[in-house]
Amino acid sequence: MPNSEGEAKVADAVSLEPLAVVEVLPSPRRARWFGRLSAGFAYRWAFRESLLGGAFEGELGAQDNRFAGGVRLRVEAGRMQAGLLYQVVTLGPSFWLPSIAERLRFGMGLEAGAVMVDRRTVPGSAMWTVAWGGRIDAAVDLVRVGTSGGLFFSTGVAAQVLTAAPFPVTVVAGAALGYRP
Repeated sequence: MPNSEGEAKVADAVSLEPLAVVEVLPSPRRARWFGRLSAGFAYRWAFRESLLGGAFEGELGAQDNRFAGGVRLRVEAGRMQAGLLYQVVTLGPSFWLPSIAERLRFGMGLEAGAVMVDRRTVPGSAMWTVAWGGRIDAAVDLVRVGTSGGLFFSTGVAAQVLTAAPFPVTVVAGAALGYRP
């Protein structure tokens, strides 16, 4: 029961208005799974020589509406100009910044792994060295799939330090096509 005339007017006005339905959207900060797969071309300069090959990358982690991050596995294989086969396997954390204009993404990460070169003198055996360093990447969505996925083109550059090599630096550049669910 209203106690005053003002309270009675407010109670009458409130009872005449229709009920409002408020839709509460899920929190944009809520994390969900994040994954990427890509395959492409890699150019590596190491041991004072050019190395040409192919690369496969897989990434698994979590994302929210602003950032994505996870663990990246990269496998690279190819041939040196001298004719020797090489393989590189790296693993490390990666982070992707918020997208620009919903299509362009920039990322970065750290890597640690091994560079292996087949020996010419002892077939079936390999020389190897530990590699660690960092990378920066850019990806452009070519086709959107669903709310967060898509087919993309990516490119990146990385610099790594080699622990046992005649020249202790390797630089990698490449381009790839990939899918992000």
